[in-house]
Amino acid sequence: MKLPEGLYGITVRRWGFDHIKSAQLLLDAGARIIQYREKELGVRAMIEQAKKVKELCRSYGAIFIVDDRVDVAYAVDADGVHLGQEDFPADVARKMLGDAIIGVSASTPQEGVTAEKEGADYIGAGSIFLSSTKPEEKVLGVEGLKQLIKLVRIPVYAIGGIKLENVKMLKGFGVKGVAVISAIFASDNPQIAARLFVEEWKKA
Repeated sequence: MKLPEGLYGITVRRWGFDHIKSAQLLLDAGARIIQYREKELGVRAMIEQAKKVKELCRSYGAIFIVDDRVDVAYAVDADGVHLGQEDFPADVARKMLGDAIIGVSASTPQEGVTAEKEGADYIGAGSIFLSSTKPEEKVLGVEGLKQLIKLVRIPVYAIGGIKLENVKMLKGFGVKGVAVISAIFASDNPQIAARLFVEEWKKA
């Protein structure tokens, strides 16, 4: 399954949005990969929500990824899972999910190299800048991102504190796309903000 370029959409349950509404907004704007990210609900509620987001993604021809939870990804037959450094290693997730897409977060170039060796299909690299969504995250920075891209052969999506004016620069470094949360959903007009990110990527 080919990974799409551009806006990597992540669902939220903040700023007046829920997972369905945020996924709909991102898909309408043109995102063709959506990650369902939920940290607090029980597994049954997550499965029910994930099924609905997956159906939405199917109707747009978009790829559906579940954040962190290999069990939820398996239960809803998601297209893939995105794993943090404290989650299952990519090679273990591969045994459970078969040919599903496996993404891995990396906050250092070495973590990216390790993820590729363990069989990841793509890397979520960051934080590139200080992130208001995850202020505790280590900052990889622009130089770290450039080094990581040189060291791996799999696609890299940039995440963390990304604003519209950063898109052209990041695309120039060779990232596959940008994952954006607060710059869209905390903005005055999230619908317009999401579309602007999609358009900016196309122009860059």
